[in-house]
Amino acid sequence: MLAPGEILQSLELLQNDRGYFVYAELLISTIMISLSVQNHQPFAIGDIPIVSIAEFEASVRELLMAHSRMIGLFGMDPSASPGTVIAVLANRLSSSIHLVGTTFTPTENHFASFAGEYPQTHYFECELAENHHVIPVGHPWLRPVRKQTTVLGDQPYSLYAMEGEEVHEVAVGPIHAGIIEPGHFRFQCHGEEVYHLEISLGYQHRGIEAMLLAADARQRNILCESIAGDTVIGHTMAYTLAIEALSHATVSLRTQVLRTIAEELERIAMHLAGLGGIGNDIGYAIGASSYGRLRTLVINSSALLCGSRFGRGFITPGGLRFDPADEALERIQDNLRVVQNDIAAINRVMIESTSVISRLDQTGVVTKEWARSIGMVGPAARACGIEIDTRSQFPYGTYRYTHLPLITLSTGDVFARTRMRSFEIDESLQFIFDQLENLAPGPVIGPLADMLPECGVISLVEGWRGEIAHCAFTDAAGAFTRYKIKDPSFHNWYGLALAMRSVAISDFPLINKSFDLSYAGHDL
Repeated sequence: MLAPGEILQSLELLQNDRGYFVYAELLISTIMISLSVQNHQPFAIGDIPIVSIAEFEASVRELLMAHSRMIGLFGMDPSASPGTVIAVLANRLSSSIHLVGTTFTPTENHFASFAGEYPQTHYFECELAENHHVIPVGHPWLRPVRKQTTVLGDQPYSLYAMEGEEVHEVAVGPIHAGIIEPGHFRFQCHGEEVYHLEISLGYQHRGIEAMLLAADARQRNILCESIAGDTVIGHTMAYTLAIEALSHATVSLRTQVLRTIAEELERIAMHLAGLGGIGNDIGYAIGASSYGRLRTLVINSSALLCGSRFGRGFITPGGLRFDPADEALERIQDNLRVVQNDIAAINRVMIESTSVISRLDQTGVVTKEWARSIGMVGPAARACGIEIDTRSQFPYGTYRYTHLPLITLSTGDVFARTRMRSFEIDESLQFIFDQLENLAPGPVIGPLADMLPECGVISLVEGWRGEIAHCAFTDAAGAFTRYKIKDPSFHNWYGLALAMRSVAISDFPLINKSFDLSYAGHDL
């Protein structure tokens, strides 16, 4: 067996080889200590290797070196400070999810930070330190996640500040005009140019994860629908698939298709809302109002399918609450044909307009290297040229049988994020038409057994913003003992901060809207 130094040298020599990624995965798997599972595959908690801190550090580094992405770093007991910690990493090349853990004590409550070499782990390490007082030694920027003024429990934290002549600071929020959610943005500027943006969140922290442990089944469904109000289907899908995996439940093909249609309707509606917002922020009123009109048709279609314009009360563990009538499905198709025809015309007018392109092109750029480094996900990452999509790389439901094209763009600017939305709308519309043409018969609700005792599952789905992760664990009675949620905004807020580097502060509303991130989804 190769020593770690020899493995690293082998990988470095192979980085320019086409077989590098496959070879790296195979090579790392020979020496790595972890439990490897698939998306929505239940596993015994006892099968997760709980190793020494040194072995934990080595295993996580090896996974990161093999191009796995961190999707979770959390304590198994939410009240323990410190205690047993689990790292969850996903590898899109092998569609595998890896888990490894270690136990920290009050006297051994630290580990060597990964963030200096792998910035994607930065925020996960901050969250672990905030919640469990486990110290990532050598962390380049330990900062609060949901507590604005302290780190590690009681140590004071000050926002970054620049000094020098003509340097000034602009503070925005947390209270904003209108009904926008609370978040604080601190800009360090030289004239109109932004040198640094620090984003401080946590004002919407509602304790969703703790409430899920105490809630009954009906309440849990409502809570998951409320994690992020614009991602009802995405988070409910992740929760439902986790419950069904732990219960060994199977649902009909009809149920899977109708769930997927609801998910794609949510994606279309929110992308239309984003396109309208971008049009509004550049003063392109006809585009903003036109996209808004089409969004109304889409959310009305969601109401026909789900009984709610926002998808509430439709998806439940074991299936669906009701089976939509054939007449409703026909009306949905009629509505979406109008959307398909009209959006093509609107896109030709707006997105191909010279004045619009000049406002969006090369504004708020995030390079592919930056995006990969910080672990960006979803359309924002795909707009930077990163091939990442849970629907194709960790497929679930109908996506296991139907291929959706994985579209990427390369410029990473507001124009790319705008165009990506329009491309995804087109693909989602065609996907829905294809599914409705061949909708299988069958029941939409079935029996649900008790959840497996002392087991866990990792549930990944592709929300409209990107990868959603729900990590669920049960106790000896089959009740939840830990439930960890990661919204795609957890990754992508740092993308927004990077996009503001060396641009005019007046561009912030437009760049912010092009990301369209969730405060509530981050704050939980």
